[in-house]
Amino acid sequence: MSTYIPLYRKYRPQTFADLIGQESVVKTLSNAVNFGRISHAYLFTGPRGTGKTSSARILAKSINCVEGPTVSPCGKCPSCIDITYSSSVDVIEIDAASNRKVEDARNLLEKVHFVPVSGKYKVYIIDEVHMLTTEAFNTLLKTLEEPPKNLVFILATTESHKVLNTIISRCQRFDFKRVGQELIIEKLKDIAHKENIKINETALSLIARKAYGGMRDALGLLDQASVLANQEIEITENEVLSLFGSLSEEILHELAQNLAEKDTLKLLEIADRAVQSCDPVNVIRELVNYFRSLLIIKTSRDLQAVRELIDFSDNIIENIIVQSQHFETDEVVQIIEKLCEYERTIKTTHQQQLWLEISLLSICHRQDMQVIKDLQTRIERLEAGGVPAKVPQIIASEAKQPIIPPTTRDIPSPQPEQSEASHSTDSSVAALPQNDNLDMENVDAAWSKLLSCFKKEDSPSKAFYKIFKPVQINAEKIIITCANEKWIDKAKSEKLIPLQDAAKMLFGNLPPIVIRTPMPGDETEEKKTLHEDKPRIESPKPKQAAQIAIDVEEREIIETEIVQELEVLNKNIAPVNVSDQAKMVLDIFSGKVIE
Repeated sequence: MSTYIPLYRKYRPQTFADLIGQESVVKTLSNAVNFGRISHAYLFTGPRGTGKTSSARILAKSINCVEGPTVSPCGKCPSCIDITYSSSVDVIEIDAASNRKVEDARNLLEKVHFVPVSGKYKVYIIDEVHMLTTEAFNTLLKTLEEPPKNLVFILATTESHKVLNTIISRCQRFDFKRVGQELIIEKLKDIAHKENIKINETALSLIARKAYGGMRDALGLLDQASVLANQEIEITENEVLSLFGSLSEEILHELAQNLAEKDTLKLLEIADRAVQSCDPVNVIRELVNYFRSLLIIKTSRDLQAVRELIDFSDNIIENIIVQSQHFETDEVVQIIEKLCEYERTIKTTHQQQLWLEISLLSICHRQDMQVIKDLQTRIERLEAGGVPAKVPQIIASEAKQPIIPPTTRDIPSPQPEQSEASHSTDSSVAALPQNDNLDMENVDAAWSKLLSCFKKEDSPSKAFYKIFKPVQINAEKIIITCANEKWIDKAKSEKLIPLQDAAKMLFGNLPPIVIRTPMPGDETEEKKTLHEDKPRIESPKPKQAAQIAIDVEEREIIETEIVQELEVLNKNIAPVNVSDQAKMVLDIFSGKVIE
């Protein structure tokens, strides 16, 4: 009985012509062989199963073949045969995962100085080179840069970002890409015909999709599925799905459709049916891949240009195009993010089906996504509407006329019995001009008007804000300052909502509010503008006591808050017992303690 050879080993590429999906790599390496420009070091990087190690062996054959250097090695000479069966003394393959220490690198360097035995070049193929330690990499640096004559290093890795930049800079880098689904299907058809495996094209398409662009994985899956075939019955899609534990395209489409329609009952029924043939983690992964394809279809203008990125058959793509109209682009992105989060949860839980149902129901309702969408719609509506509805018509009708800023006497103070609703509709509160360059009198008047819009229950906050100085008060921005950073923090954390409510009542919308410490330009700019606009400035009349004085109730509120702050600070100070002798020393040095 002969030993069975797996398909991925039996049909491993032996020449550059056998490599599929790597046209740029094949063309560059073929020209290097034909022109005799063989480099001393190469770095092959890319996903698994795309032909990195096979290309390294083919390059070793091409430069060591008896008829070579040639891009079509004969495969019959002793050198080609030894390389094919990994028994050549001139082509050494090293697994960096098990030979990653600095001692292994030193042992390798001791052997590189030996000349080739049967071929023209001595080739070292180091697979998974990213597994080497930093010390091992540094040991190889000098030899990798200036190796002995007729010595070639070929480094292969799936994670090039883990390779030191000093190593990469000494190599010619070749990036291997995933093989297209159509190319994989054609190759599988050819091998199935040679091996007399009866399998339909839909099943081959499913195998190609399951391989995720890896030709070696596709051959391994075909080898696994070939056991189901016999002389009379061919392998169908359902048998492949059952064997691999995958979902059909129809079930994925139904799950996505019920998520779009938010049909909870049907969604749970289909999820239960999917779990019967597929692991819950794989259900989430299949859905992620499905919504990825849906996102590509929805955001692309030319479907044919991105056809290779979509891992589904043409029949289901037509349905996905129609289905994509039920989702917004941001919504699809958030669904993919949610699915990835739940995948990590399902991996670590013992109740995987329960969490699968929870994840699907959460995405089905997606209330937070709807809230974001509603907020975005409202913002767009406000931006398109121009002047807010609550802003008095004086802005639109008298924008061209100069508006005389009201004095403090003209500012109406809120009545105690006046409700919040009456504040918002009070016609006596005039709108402020939409101008950033207001003089100091107008800023003070605007600040007083803003404080007058505080509700009755927010009187403590109103008294608190009287210690702040206004810099800019209008419908575009509110800037107030205070020298005490503690009061600034208190305003931002505890007293901000009453100020926002008053701004909404005054302007009809909520302008950005900036609370900060005073800056040097706050006063100079205003004085400069004042002098430019008014060459002659009359000395201001002294303000009446009623305009600048804080009433007794508000003063008591501020003093109470300051006392409370001081009590908190005093609690953190531990009492110190000072002896009589120490007190005398303190008195002598006027209270200064000298160490």
